[in-house]
Amino acid sequence: MSDRELSILTVCGVGVGSSLMLKANVRELLDKYKISAKITNTDMTTARANEADIVITTPDIYKSIKGIKTKKIVLLNNMVSMKELEEKLIPACKELLEK
Repeated sequence: MSDRELSILTVCGVGVGSSLMLKANVRELLDKYKISAKITNTDMTTARANEADIVITTPDIYKSIKGIKTKKIVLLNNMVSMKELEEKLIPACKELLEK
């Protein structure tokens, strides 16, 4: 798709369970679409100290990290839904890579 590598941050409350699973799902989707990205999973506290092209989290966690330096926020109502992730993440990636 592009030679550019995106930076993606997956965020959950503690930074271990759901953000790690989400990271694996993101990797699977990006491989499918041949999109290059560095994906990092983290907790809410650490997330605020990071910067990324795309931050993926839930609406409730986003309230705690508002103001994080990012170009795109992908808010998931269901962190385990590959369908929702694909519908929201892939257009965000494509938009950033086209710039």
